[in-house]
Amino acid sequence: MQRAAWMYALKRGKEQAYKDAHSRVWPELIEAANAAGLKNQTVYVQGSTVFAYTEAEDLDIALKQLGSMDITRRWNEAMSDLMEDVEGVPLAEVFHFD
Repeated sequence: MQRAAWMYALKRGKEQAYKDAHSRVWPELIEAANAAGLKNQTVYVQGSTVFAYTEAEDLDIALKQLGSMDITRRWNEAMSDLMEDVEGVPLAEVFHFD
């Protein structure tokens, strides 16, 4: 299983709107992520900083497939009003244990 994480910055004053959006994530977006091969996805928020984590057997394939879907484009467009950059900054993994 491959793992990846990103950090994002929220626009000032958009923290609650971001949390609200994630309390009602579109079911078809979750279905698309599963269909693309993502096995686990978690999002954390601290102030205006977002930390997102995901897993897949082959992250490159899963992220490329999900990124090509219209549902992802629409979600990212909706989130762009809340976030500084919907692409985020990838983080380097330095430690893991199961």
